[in-house]
Amino acid sequence: MIAEQVKAKAAGVDFTGMAKVWKETYLSGLEASLRWQEENEHAAKSIIKQGLARSQQWLNFSKDCSEKSLDQIQGQQNDNPFVTLTRQLTQASYVVAEPVVKTGVDLCETTFTTYETALATPSRKYVLEINKRVMDTVIPS
Repeated sequence: MIAEQVKAKAAGVDFTGMAKVWKETYLSGLEASLRWQEENEHAAKSIIKQGLARSQQWLNFSKDCSEKSLDQIQGQQNDNPFVTLTRQLTQASYVVAEPVVKTGVDLCETTFTTYETALATPSRKYVLEINKRVMDTVIPS
């Protein structure tokens, strides 16, 4: 008898308004989550780019320091073969390292741009659209 009374009371209650509020809250939360994901991706991209830029700066700084040090030693010791060999090895190392670092920076930028335009942005858009359609089907406006 109590179960029948509960069913009778529930039959008179309209859950449409509550369902619509739940749907809007869910979709708003999903949009916020997708924006948060995008902002985190941009932050990660910025951090990685800064790290690569610091690598370039460090490479240039160390190259300048080693050149100055070798110049000072060379000035004190004329025609020292060890200094000449060290200078050649250092210069050869930088000749190899500079294009590698530059290629890394370019590759990173290209990868992030491709990821953002080809995968991330469309995925976020479609996730939101699909969820809106499902919610509109389940809970009509």
